[in-house]
Order: sequence, then structure tokens, then C-alpha cells
Amino acid sequence: MNEDFSSFVITLTEYGPRLIAALISGTIIGIEGEIFRRAAGLRTTILITLATCLFAILSVAIARKFGGDPGRIAAQIVTGIGFLGAGVIMHEGVEVHGITTSATIFTTAAIGVTAGFGYIITAVGLSIVVALVLMVFRPVHRFVQNLDFINRYREKEFRAAISQAPAEVIKLKPSQPSPAKKRRR
Repeated sequence: MNEDFSSFVITLTEYGPRLIAALISGTIIGIEGEIFRRAAGLRTTILITLATCLFAILSVAIARKFGGDPGRIAAQIVTGIGFLGAGVIMHEGVEVHGITTSATIFTTAAIGVTAGFGYIITAVGLSIVVALVLMVFRPVHRFVQNLDFINRYREKEFRAAISQAPAEVIKLKPSQPSPAKKRRR
């Protein structure tokens, strides 16, 4: 049975605010991604929140119409988003990049599901909190990374790892700086 226009309008009035909340939430988080040129920017976060919101809405609507557990689709969202988030994590030598972007993707999906299940104000509020965390803690993170005793500790750990590794594994050129002294972006 296909839906007719009148049932579409009813569905839109019932679930439209949830989709709008997902759109607003994805926009709030995505602006931070655009400002700092992350792999997951504005369009990506909007699409993630809209898609996960839509899946949550569908799971509620299907469970209401045919019975069943609306949480089953939401559980599968976690698996799919975990796979998507893993795709942005890059490993370069001893450094790993993209963990924050991956966590942002995961959190954005959770916010989309939150909106989809009808917690509209919570979803928008959480997106503001996430954007603040991403922006406010960036300078704090850089400050901690640049503390002298942190850098000395990393250098000490790096030297200990080198002394324990087989000689053929370690092929650092004399002009190549140690990974512990590289500045993070």
C-alpha cells in the first residue's frame, strides 16, 4: 500500500519538526567542521543527522503500524556509523589523525537519532554542546600538547620504544625529526 498525499501531509506535520531539528543540529556541528576544514564538514554532518533521524522516524512509524521494536533500526545505525567513522581515521607513522572527526560523526548520528525519536529540543541542545566542545577545547588541547613536560615525556617514551625495537625496523634518517617532536595540526 502506497501513501497518498493526505497521509504524506499528516506524516510531514507529525515528523517534520524532527527533521528540521536534525537539519539545524547538523548545521550547528557542520559549521565548526567547515571553519576548521575537517573531513566531515557542513554537508556531511547535515546528511548524517538527516539520515539517522529518518531511520529513527521510519523505525517508530513501522513499529507503530506493524508492531515490533523501534530500537532495532537504531541499533543498526550504530554499526553503520561506526564503519563510516572508521573511514576517516588515518594512521601516519606513530601518529593517528581523524579520531575527533570520527567521534564527531558518531555523535552527530546519535543526535540525529535523538531528533528522530522525538527529542527535538534535546537534539538541538546537544548539537550546541558538541559545537562548543569542538571549538572551546581546541585551544585547550593545543596548550596541553605544547607543555614542555608533556613533550619531554613523549620523547622519553619514543626513545624507550626505539631501544626495544629491532634495528631493521627503525629506519629514521638523521635529518628526520622524531615523531614525538612533530606539532599536531
